[in-house]
Amino acid sequence: MLLKQQDFYRSLTAISPGLVERVRKVIEDAEKKFTGRKDGKAGFLWEHTVLVTGQAFKLAKTEKENADLAAVTALFHDAGKFDGGRYHAGRKPEEEGSARLARRVLEESGLGMADIGHVVRALRSLYAPGPARNRLADIVHDADFLSKSGYLGVANFFVKSTLRGRNLEAAAMEYLSRELTYASVLPANMRTAAARRLAAKKSADGLRFFKSYLAELNESHGLDLAVRAVDVRRAGARPRKARVSLVMPPSCGACGGKWETALRTEKGVKCETLEASFRCAACGERRSVSFCLPEMT
Repeated sequence: MLLKQQDFYRSLTAISPGLVERVRKVIEDAEKKFTGRKDGKAGFLWEHTVLVTGQAFKLAKTEKENADLAAVTALFHDAGKFDGGRYHAGRKPEEEGSARLARRVLEESGLGMADIGHVVRALRSLYAPGPARNRLADIVHDADFLSKSGYLGVANFFVKSTLRGRNLEAAAMEYLSRELTYASVLPANMRTAAARRLAAKKSADGLRFFKSYLAELNESHGLDLAVRAVDVRRAGARPRKARVSLVMPPSCGACGGKWETALRTEKGVKCETLEASFRCAACGERRSVSFCLPEMT
């Protein structure tokens, strides 16, 4: 990834030389401390950060917002993920860690206090519950989801399913359930008009690929998986439902019996998680799927 050729890099370096490099060091040092890696290679988190920052810079220009501040906010949006070398230390929202790191690094970099305040407020409101909106946070939110959608989402699917050592059926059930759900609602999950236009194509690309992949799994591997759309009740004061796609065998592979399905949601530090459990009514065979439910604007 040619960082110095990125538009956001040139723009931020012009106003604060060395800022991008300082943020990179903070992110990579924390990730290495968490993973114990000592090979000197760049981690996934920094690569993701660069993708999101580039996308946020472009979205902000299209939305006629401050592209530099959007890029700075995006640089820090995941900086608190491994704060102190721990993942979500003390079950604290990582955005708080990101905001704290941003204030320290940006003050050391000489950014104006007003701009620092804008960035810190955006980070703290990025995934905060409630109807209140922050324009910088909206742009980074959309850039974050767009960077993991479409054909980039396809790549992430294979990387994550391989790294976590799942067999083909388990990987397909869990990851395709999540990816199909996210792809289906991607345009509705966007907070800016520019992102909604991009999301429509990315959604179609992702849905087309994953459905073709399911057909190929059946044809080449004999892995018969069906997509079942279900409505899940969301947590919160007002009643809401989310439409999710569950990828699962149409019947029990052990005996051909029917599945009994139990759905529950749980509010965590980062997201509201869906836990879907399947039990064969005939032989008791079990399957399960778990993933973060998408946000809806």
